[in-house]
Amino acid sequence: MATSDTIVAIATASGDAAIAVTRLSGPDAVAIAARHFRGARDPVASGSHRILFGSFVVGAAVSGDIRLDTVLLSVFRAPHSYTGEDVVEISSHGGPAIPRSILEALTRSGARAARPGEFTERAYRNGKLDLAQAEAVAAIVRARSDRSLRAAHATLGGDLSRRIEVLDAELVTILAEVESRIDFPAEVREAAEVAALAARSAAAATVLREWISRLPSARRREEGVRVAIVGAPNVGKSSLLNALLGYDRAIVNEAPGTTRDTIEASIWIDGTEIRLTDTAGLHAATDPVERLGVERSERAAAAADLSIVVRDCTRPDAGAAESERFQATASGPVIVAWNKRDLAPSPVAPAAASEVTEVETVALRAGGVDALVAAIRAALPRVLGEYAAAELPATSLRQEA
Repeated sequence: MATSDTIVAIATASGDAAIAVTRLSGPDAVAIAARHFRGARDPVASGSHRILFGSFVVGAAVSGDIRLDTVLLSVFRAPHSYTGEDVVEISSHGGPAIPRSILEALTRSGARAARPGEFTERAYRNGKLDLAQAEAVAAIVRARSDRSLRAAHATLGGDLSRRIEVLDAELVTILAEVESRIDFPAEVREAAEVAALAARSAAAATVLREWISRLPSARRREEGVRVAIVGAPNVGKSSLLNALLGYDRAIVNEAPGTTRDTIEASIWIDGTEIRLTDTAGLHAATDPVERLGVERSERAAAAADLSIVVRDCTRPDAGAAESERFQATASGPVIVAWNKRDLAPSPVAPAAASEVTEVETVALRAGGVDALVAAIRAALPRVLGEYAAAELPATSLRQEA
């Protein structure tokens, strides 16, 4: 699809950085860039996939051009570019001032500020990417773990599209067979192989159902595994969070009820993001603010894929009723972390429930949460399902619907 205008945008994140990239795409991309480029070679005469060294100039003064920065100008000729149009990428020094000045100069010279995602939209409209691949670009940018990045790259490489094409071809063939026998029964001599068609339809439906059933696990892989740290007040939940993170994220104090709101932070285990949520202590709160904190804790725990129930080795009965009630209603795997093991005279007897993993921790000692990390790692296959091992393409919410 030919476009008449040329768009421009800063392609790198804002903020202090050594390098910034400003991208143009459209029929006048090279000509607009050339008006501000001074170097040994003319961009207009350059072939595709060439990098030119020179200066970016803005406006003109009595003494000549005003040199803004030393730049590299990369030229990509249509159709051999990301968008399928002429594309120019200007690599300059980063920071807030230089990229903004380059962008303003290019817009004054005739380029239009690009809408969010418009470069990828043009790539899609010009046949460089299909819709699934275009959506995978955003998934790559948002990827927060090695596993989600590999899945997004698989979709960008066409894995998802190829899988859909195979299913689509089979379903179209089955549909054509059925419709031909309905619309032209006199012209179809062979008897309808009802059993064979039904078997092929059932096989395709099975593939789709299995795929759909894996999507919740895929979402955990791409967005991270939600882990709620719950328990009675002052059992060491915030200390465990800090120990898992390796730095002080939550305030720790001997006074019960220090944490009144949920606190979130992430760690990575085997390439999977573990989204930890420290919660307010589970107890019968009377103070309105405390009650709101407990309600938020309960909501966070209900939405968790994995729960860490913290108990106090020095006070094994503290919060026992609330903890046991939560363990019975948790939707995902539960790990019971018996904290303050160094202060307890003897180990606590393990629970009878075999589905609950119990570990002993010392949040304030080096290596005191190693057993907890190992328990989280062991629980990941249950949380992620088949996606824990399989590298399957990423899917968007639109594709799932």
